[in-house]
Amino acid sequence: MKKTYAKDLTVGAQVKSHFFVIDKRLINYNKNGVPACGMVLSLGDRTGRVSAVAWNEALATDNSYRKNDIVLVSGRVQDYRGEKQIYIEEVARANVADFDALDFSAPSPRPIAEMWRELEEVMAGIKTPCLRDLLTLYFSSPGVKHAYQQAPAGRDVHHAHVGGLLMHTLEVIAYVESMVQVQGARLNRDLLIVGAILHDAAKTEEYEPRAFGFDITDRGKLIGHVVLGAELVGSLTERLPAFPPALGDELKHLVLSHHGQREWGSPEEPKTANAVALHLADYTSSRLAQVEKIIVDTISLGERWSAWDKRLEQSILADTWGGNEDEA
Repeated sequence: MKKTYAKDLTVGAQVKSHFFVIDKRLINYNKNGVPACGMVLSLGDRTGRVSAVAWNEALATDNSYRKNDIVLVSGRVQDYRGEKQIYIEEVARANVADFDALDFSAPSPRPIAEMWRELEEVMAGIKTPCLRDLLTLYFSSPGVKHAYQQAPAGRDVHHAHVGGLLMHTLEVIAYVESMVQVQGARLNRDLLIVGAILHDAAKTEEYEPRAFGFDITDRGKLIGHVVLGAELVGSLTERLPAFPPALGDELKHLVLSHHGQREWGSPEEPKTANAVALHLADYTSSRLAQVEKIIVDTISLGERWSAWDKRLEQSILADTWGGNEDEA
């Protein structure tokens, strides 16, 4: 469904589009002397806000969605005191697979289609049949490809934007490819590539798109993407009877240990050369992205040094020398 943005609404037109619920209030009033209730909503997307009303009591008392949800709204745009307002005829909580999170958050630094093509090229180069089959099975599941393309890799520390998971994954792949080239005698390239693709895949379950950000789901809070990711690997290998059990166990271990240390959220610490490599690749991608965000924010404030960062436990010098050797 094509998105109709808040800024493009015109008085008198019918609208059917997804919007973010900024606010939701129940209004009690009298209609011909009889108590009644209505609903006033503040809706929005990345282009702006619009008010909306529902005087149908069934719609007004609908509790299937709430503030901070994304909903599919059908209705008519009317003029209310000189402002555009949607008179709601139908409203329902949206299915995540039915809308584009880019409509409600900051855009990805790289085009998602471009990054997806890059990932497809990487997957086409996997030579181990069972690992290639596992990825085919995963991405052929309904909604998985869309969710993977839309998910962030974090909420605020690193790659916290639509397409963030995809961008982070490609960076991790690039780092493990370099490790294989330089110190790869005991590394399994195909296993590392699949581990890179799946290590954060459960962030599609951990995070839910919200306006200009992401919320952690109940499963994300109760279980977390590391354990959810290991469960995902287990469910995929179980559906592939020919998948070697030992290889499945190591792939699970890559997911379970990719944070590196228990105090960083790893149920297990890396115990194989492949696990060490994946952890270091993941750490490098996430930490450099974290520092880049700090530098960009610091420069935007006109400062040379960042404020103290509680996660890094230090400040970062943003204004470093950017010349070349000829200028030295």
